[in-house]
Amino acid sequence: MAALLVSSYGCATHEPRNGSHESLGAVLWTQTSAEYAASTLQAYRLAAANLDRALADPQWTAALEQGNDYSGLPPAVILDLDQTVLDTSPYNARIVLDYGSHSEQRFAEWCRESTAPAIPGVKGFLDRVVELGVTVIYISARAEALRECTTKNLRSLGLPLEGQQHLLLRDGTPATRKTLQRTRAAARHRILLMIGDDLGDFVGRAKSDRKTRLALVDGHARRWGRQWIVLPNPMFGSWSASLYGFDYSLPRKERLDRMVPQLQP
Repeated sequence: MAALLVSSYGCATHEPRNGSHESLGAVLWTQTSAEYAASTLQAYRLAAANLDRALADPQWTAALEQGNDYSGLPPAVILDLDQTVLDTSPYNARIVLDYGSHSEQRFAEWCRESTAPAIPGVKGFLDRVVELGVTVIYISARAEALRECTTKNLRSLGLPLEGQQHLLLRDGTPATRKTLQRTRAAARHRILLMIGDDLGDFVGRAKSDRKTRLALVDGHARRWGRQWIVLPNPMFGSWSASLYGFDYSLPRKERLDRMVPQLQP
């Protein structure tokens, strides 16, 4: 019989017989592998090289939401936060150790500690962005209530935040909020690069089935590694939720039951 335990978040969880969690490998790879660090360093080096190219070309834009007359706008880069700028793997490690699941409350409690490390490579890249006079804009799914602790975390790492208008958080807008936020940013800036770890950081309709998501990637093939830089994240994201239809109300076992048959041996 599985053992009942109380997690560090104060809720009861069940420990499986083998003591493992479905995210164990993903979190360990993110936290311990040389390959993960190499991949993010590589991504940010590519971003830095493309930044210079983008500045030199007034017709260059990364945002599909960019209007027609953008060449004279001040330049900016857009980055997601979690697993793009800030390393959330310690939060995910707690979930694994507790054999727990993600919840908004748990994530908020962890965020308020303001201790997330920086993703390898991001600080050097952002220092270069600031040196070149380019604005840094963060667009995140974090709730607006987490603004203060997020700001504290960014500043503790020496990461740029020119003003709160450049930290765009979830504010009650519809599910397409990142598209709306990109539209607002593109109205004021020429967007040189977009960097994220989830398809939704680049395009709308990321909350779709696997076939549609792959078609979106193929449809924008020329942008990947050029205007769009994606970082690896095997721990969470729309990739995993798409496998169970984005039905977050499903019990954990049913989510896993829907995911396992999609393995391709």
